[in-house]
Amino acid sequence: MNRWVWIGSVLLAAVFVYMTRGVLLPFLAGLAIAYFLDPVADRFETWKVPRGIASAIVITLFFLLIVGVVLAFWPILQSQLSAVSEQLPQTLANFRPWLNQFLATLVDDYGVDLGSDVDSLLATFSDGLLSQARTAAAGALKGGLALFNLLTLILISPVVAFYLLRDWDLIVAKVDSWLPTSGGSVIREQLKKIDEVLAGFVRGQLLVSTTMGVLYGVGWSMAGLNFGVVLGVLAGVMSFVPFVGALFAALVAIAMAIGQFGFDPMQVGMVALVFFVVQTIESAFLTPRLVGERVGLHPVWVLFAVFAGGEVMGFVGVLIAVPAAAAAAVLVRYWIDRYLEHYQEPALAVAEVGDAAVAQAGDDVHEVADDEPDRGPDEKNDA
Repeated sequence: MNRWVWIGSVLLAAVFVYMTRGVLLPFLAGLAIAYFLDPVADRFETWKVPRGIASAIVITLFFLLIVGVVLAFWPILQSQLSAVSEQLPQTLANFRPWLNQFLATLVDDYGVDLGSDVDSLLATFSDGLLSQARTAAAGALKGGLALFNLLTLILISPVVAFYLLRDWDLIVAKVDSWLPTSGGSVIREQLKKIDEVLAGFVRGQLLVSTTMGVLYGVGWSMAGLNFGVVLGVLAGVMSFVPFVGALFAALVAIAMAIGQFGFDPMQVGMVALVFFVVQTIESAFLTPRLVGERVGLHPVWVLFAVFAGGEVMGFVGVLIAVPAAAAAAVLVRYWIDRYLEHYQEPALAVAEVGDAAVAQAGDDVHEVADDEPDRGPDEKNDA
């Protein structure tokens, strides 16, 4: 009966999360911040600082750090974003000769005529792209739900983070008191493993993404790519989504390089080289040292989790896909171990008994052969 109560509770929680996915972002952000900063608040407590004051100090310092970083880089970002809005039409226009040649090749070699004027098409697209983007952004901001989410993300997330951080130990103790007497130790062990996995991913991946953003920005700027800082920030933020984010950032950077330098193999190759070098550093040094093998997910499963999370819960689903998949993997491993223990041990026991019986039978045969008296040639013939 208790098992069905737990299963029903989990299903109801899943339905509730799905139904409220549109307003979950600020609360998930507050939860992630509190989870991330809990060790820091614990350190303050060891210095005899009350938990409430420690939480207020930690949250204040955290958001002041974020505001300081944004203010420090804002002049650079603002200038580069303004330059992007001015140069983007020209960058797109640089693709015209290549597209004209490509369409001409299709017509001459394969007889495929797309029937479109590339120059006028790209001119219309490049002239209207920014205005369409501004219109879409303005329309999104005018939407009540989008504006509500933006305001709550800015205003509510710090409040949620503070209260969760202040009461974190109390919440953990309360949840622990709900665990059943029988099997509670097993549940605590699995929750501890999930905590290790999430801590390894969240804290480690944050450091990895920050380092990669700096490396991308410096590398692409040194390669002469315009807007290298903006693209580096974009790559660092998107690298929090494994594989897909880094690949998208690389494609954007290479497209910007082609628009700036044309099809110069040296310049475009330098931009691509920065991407491969940073990815090599990330896979060979950053992730093994900062994240390690705590997550333990196959790359295919990570990709599936990202796309499935995006399909079910949109942007929020993409953000929580890998941590949720890592937590689910801990439970799946536990049940697989239980299955193997339940079904393989009896089979091994039967096999061992069978081997022992065969060995015993062999020993009995040898003993009978040894006990049998030697007979002469005549006796053997008579036999």
